[in-house]
Amino acid sequence: MATKRKTASSAAPATAPAAAAAAPVFEAPVESWADTILRTNFASVEQDSIVLLQAAGALLESDSPDKVSVTLDQNLKLWIAIKTVLLNSDCPVEPEVKANLRNLAQYVVSTTMLATQGAIETAKLVSLARLNMNIAEGLLSGHRNRMIQERAYQIWEEDGRPEGREQEHWLRAEAEVSGLFKAQS
Repeated sequence: MATKRKTASSAAPATAPAAAAAAPVFEAPVESWADTILRTNFASVEQDSIVLLQAAGALLESDSPDKVSVTLDQNLKLWIAIKTVLLNSDCPVEPEVKANLRNLAQYVVSTTMLATQGAIETAKLVSLARLNMNIAEGLLSGHRNRMIQERAYQIWEEDGRPEGREQEHWLRAEAEVSGLFKAQS
């Protein structure tokens, strides 16, 4: 099933009285997703993941041409912001991950541009939403692993740097970090 995307040429004239009485227009978040990414420099894992999940949810909930248009535009701006931040030398993302994210940004741009030609398949909206969800999950997973690694090192140092107990330290750190994540949710 395709969702018709409203374009400037297909939109009703702004002076039409029926437009004023129509249902409320779908509005973007107060701080746009792109603004958040530009502010965090893709270095705040939790905030960046939340933004990607919000965008994914909005894509999946778009049930009218107006909502599809606004959400696609906002998601496009989000990915352009991600691509922009990745070009910044201060961005903490590893080079290989940067390259992968730039490729994904190009996919988002291409898919969104196809939608400006009139209609977008529901499957494409779902694909964009899944992409956002997977990136959010990857960010959180990487962050969690770094936390475990840092805590395991601290435990190793606290225990006097013994040899051959790496797995014990890792499992203890993993339990502590998992407890932190459970306490936060």
